[in-house]
Amino acid sequence: MTARAIRIVPSPEVGYDLVAEGLAALGLTRHDAPSSESERVPNEEIWLSSDERSAVHWIEDDLIGVSYIAVRGTDVIPLSERIRSKLPTDDVAQLRSRAMVDRGPDALIDTLYRTAVVADSGYDPEAFSLLRWGLNDPDSLVRRVALLAISITGWPEFTGLLDEVSANDPVDEVRDQAERVRDLLQSSTGNGGVSQ
Repeated sequence: MTARAIRIVPSPEVGYDLVAEGLAALGLTRHDAPSSESERVPNEEIWLSSDERSAVHWIEDDLIGVSYIAVRGTDVIPLSERIRSKLPTDDVAQLRSRAMVDRGPDALIDTLYRTAVVADSGYDPEAFSLLRWGLNDPDSLVRRVALLAISITGWPEFTGLLDEVSANDPVDEVRDQAERVRDLLQSSTGNGGVSQ
């Protein structure tokens, strides 16, 4: 098994049913699927490769409102590429374009969360720039969401920027949150941030 999963964020129009069809078409088998009597889709569902050496987790993260796929196992990169070829997915460039088109708070919040999940695999300067942009939004809620998204990435590269926000943001709650996120990133022992 690899130490870290590759995360794939399906485009907003892609729902569970399309993901399930795509994973089944790739020869993956759903593990511990809910019974047909239940209409509830679980917060996490696991699909296994035929040799059971790779797993695909469908995760509905209610905290940030983003559903995504985490690929773990021995063939993570080729399996991730096969999944991306089957499903429309987000990448940082698409998220940046979406943010440029719709600057409303709800769209920006969704974009920031999606950016954090997409970029969780490792430092990405384009994702850094997009999250930094969120810290400069006039809406304090958007700035707070940007801070939560930064904590998800776990990137120490944000430390200096967080020092600036904790010292200069006009809103007490934003300054306090920036300080907590900075402290979290500084004390992190390589666990990839808050969310794994």
